[in-house]
Amino acid sequence: LRMVTPASAIASLVTLLPFFLVSSVHSFSSPSPTYNKIASATSILSPITGEPTSLLQPNSNDDAPITNKKTLVVFLPQLGEFDSFEYCEQLHAAQPALQSNGIDLKLVGIGDATSAQRFCSFTGIDIRSLSLDPTARLYQDLELYPGPAFSLPNRDIVSDDLLKFVLKSLPGAVPETTEELRPVATAWWNYLAMCAGIGAPGTLREILRGYFGDVAGPERVGDG
Repeated sequence: LRMVTPASAIASLVTLLPFFLVSSVHSFSSPSPTYNKIASATSILSPITGEPTSLLQPNSNDDAPITNKKTLVVFLPQLGEFDSFEYCEQLHAAQPALQSNGIDLKLVGIGDATSAQRFCSFTGIDIRSLSLDPTARLYQDLELYPGPAFSLPNRDIVSDDLLKFVLKSLPGAVPETTEELRPVATAWWNYLAMCAGIGAPGTLREILRGYFGDVAGPERVGDG
């Protein structure tokens, strides 16, 4: 079994989401440490059953011979995050080409069963292609960038009322319970810092490249 080098380890970018191409042909004697981590992961759950599942198990809706299979494993950030939506809309459009070339698509996202259902309904992705890592354990094992891991100052410095005022202007609004307020605000603080490149090397450069273009970059959309 063989592990192909990941294209990137920056989990917050649309065009540079980490992915791995895994071959199921048993002609390689020494699988890589990265492959072993993916193959032995115990934190991956099926959004359908809630039970542990393998990222290397062929999709039940695919009839290609298993000896000729490869698996494209794409690690998404949180399922509610806009980069995940945009990237998976492109993957959904590419699925027929992947299937015709004997490549199984496996997506991994951070979230729960409810977010998985909404995510698949919005993007058109088959829920059988999606797996969940609710605690991001495999992401940590693969040493993907987690972001800056900032903590909010205590309530004497940043009050709950101030957090509610800020969260009103963000997607998702204010949490219903006080217990969720500071964790949600902390997640937003870290997310926005990560978008600015803090704790996620290369992010800001790619965001600016997306806005201003890159004439030297590879062509992503053909004329045909």
